Amino acid sequence: MRTPDGKLVEKVRVVAKNRFIWLGKGKTLASEIKYIDPETQQQVPSSEVLEILEHFNYKCLGEDGQLWNEDDLLHYVVQQDGSEKEFTPYSRTDVIDVSVEENWVPSVSVDAFIVHQIYELYTEDKKDAIRLFEEAEKRLRADQVHVATFSFGGTKAYYIFVCPYFRDGKYLWLLKFTEKKPIYNHLQEPPVVPKTPLRETPTLQTLPPVQVLVAVAKKKQNK
Repeated sequence: MRTPDGKLVEKVRVVAKNRFIWLGKGKTLASEIKYIDPETQQQVPSSEVLEILEHFNYKCLGEDGQLWNEDDLLHYVVQQDGSEKEFTPYSRTDVIDVSVEENWVPSVSVDAFIVHQIYELYTEDKKDAIRLFEEAEKRLRADQVHVATFSFGGTKAYYIFVCPYFRDGKYLWLLKFTEKKPIYNHLQEPPVVPKTPLRETPTLQTLPPVQVLVAVAKKKQNK
């Protein structure tokens, strides 16, 4: 990031609240410049202290040591030739729009991504529960999951998958956040002629780019 007059700015993590634990003792230590056991008032070596970060804030710190409001900054991405190109950061996703007709893909599409978080989607309302169950049955028979995009704001947006899940006679909808696509380095040719034609794993290459999906979601939210 840069200020309007071109100065570099980095986002740094600033401790808002913390505590220190005495390793091997489990005690929360009082701290000044030295580390002190609050019961005996004896100094504790820093090598025996573990700092636990409970809360933190982000601050935008300029190269001249000044703090900036992020809304006042310009964002750039460094391209392969070393030049900088200005861009607009993603806004935070407020609504995940799951269309009944669009962006349903084969369930194996999830295998093309690394899932790093899973959330459970459920409802206490009986009418909504019936609708969700009927939709889960429909998508299970079709072997489909829904793909959308999500962003916490900033420079990253993620593909997410909305998946029906059945177990022990019960059902649930799962929201799977992906992080990146894995690279498989050891795909091999079959050592013998397959008895049946190999079924290729479907990919998401036919879907719109992340930027297009986000733009469509923004348009719908503004209605």
